[in-house]
Amino acid sequence: MSANHRVCASRRPAAAEPLPLKASAPAERAPRARDAALDWRISVPGVPAIVAIARRLVQAALDGCPRRYDLELVTSELMTNAIRHTPSGETGSLVTLRIRTSAGWARVEVTDRGNASWAEPAPAREEDECGRGLGIVQMLADRAGHEPASGGQVSWAEFHWDLPDRLNTVRRT
Repeated sequence: MSANHRVCASRRPAAAEPLPLKASAPAERAPRARDAALDWRISVPGVPAIVAIARRLVQAALDGCPRRYDLELVTSELMTNAIRHTPSGETGSLVTLRIRTSAGWARVEVTDRGNASWAEPAPAREEDECGRGLGIVQMLADRAGHEPASGGQVSWAEFHWDLPDRLNTVRRT
């Protein structure tokens, strides 16, 4: 595989990676704190108990987000895969969670020490107890993908939602 290898599955066209951040607020009003861009990154031990902590970080970062529950589940799946299927799950290894967001957009990334080569996983059979995680990610995310990173790989998922038209909800006196 080439160093530029990138896998992208989505319901959105994959023309540009990642999608540009939306403007934080219309020019007619001052930006509010909840519209501000966020970029959190944390490296944690690659142990199964850390998955619940990653979900809580997403809860905290995206409180009030209409797609928060989807983001929590996808984060759980990506973190679990990194811990179960890569060297990041070995004693003393780390996995990195990154949460980026702005108005109407969020992206979660999980970077691990896995092999940057990628093959689409085989579909899970009905009797299989595992193997559905990436399918869940692809169903819930607007876009999801995988690409090489320094010393490993990064798996990511992006979510979008409509913002309410705040300008039309302003009371006129």
